[in-house]
Amino acid sequence: MKYLILAMCLLALPAQAAPKPINAERLVDAIYRAEGGDKSHHPYGILSVKVRNKAEARRVCLNTVRNNYRRWKKAGAKGDFICYLGNVYAPPNVSNDPSGLNRHWVKNVSFYYRAS
Repeated sequence: MKYLILAMCLLALPAQAAPKPINAERLVDAIYRAEGGDKSHHPYGILSVKVRNKAEARRVCLNTVRNNYRRWKKAGAKGDFICYLGNVYAPPNVSNDPSGLNRHWVKNVSFYYRAS
């Protein structure tokens, strides 16, 4: 399964040399939807810190996206950023996915990001 995720990320590599800029606000909206939206008990999928409300969860998510985008660019911006973020945001070893991999996170977030 790890190889399937890796293959999906490699196929998403842009043909151009420069990385495509990410719209952090749109990406956070996509994460919110992928994490269950209004029906979620953990808005934006925030589990690592205790948040008081949806607005605080959004700020934590936005900070996570921005900080990791900077890290990704500093590391050479290899591969697709959403794949990179998926390994940080929804790491396979702590996923609720019975297979031990959160293989749907990248696919779902990418879908909602492109659709917005």
